[in-house]
Amino acid sequence: MKTTILIGAIALMSFSACGTMSNDGSQVVTEQQQGVAEDVDVAKFAELVNSGNGFVLDVSNPDEYAAGHLEGSTLINVFDEDFEEQVKKLNPNTPVYLYCRSGRRSANAMEILRKNGFAEVYNLKGGIMAWQQAGNDVVQ
Repeated sequence: MKTTILIGAIALMSFSACGTMSNDGSQVVTEQQQGVAEDVDVAKFAELVNSGNGFVLDVSNPDEYAAGHLEGSTLINVFDEDFEEQVKKLNPNTPVYLYCRSGRRSANAMEILRKNGFAEVYNLKGGIMAWQQAGNDVVQ
């Protein structure tokens, strides 16, 4: 009886939400019903963006966006009162590549998208500042 309960408990834990570390040391958060959310470094983010398979979302404020953003990105300010309503208009099955100036607000936005059922969300660690420090271009 104890063995059956132990096996059941282990099986239950293996199917519940969890957070793990990827091979590159970034945190990966997975939830069975909510999809995948991952903080990625500049190299991985560039690879994802260049794949052309997702939607690049800048969650900075308009002044930061005007100062420099990724070509082809869309601005939806995470501090807009209707931010959640705006992102709900996006296709939740298309991967979303998120960034902001430093990566903090986009990490918060990643949680909002995850909560709203987006299948794949990737956040640029260090934001546009890390992107530029790595020698990557931005547009104004």
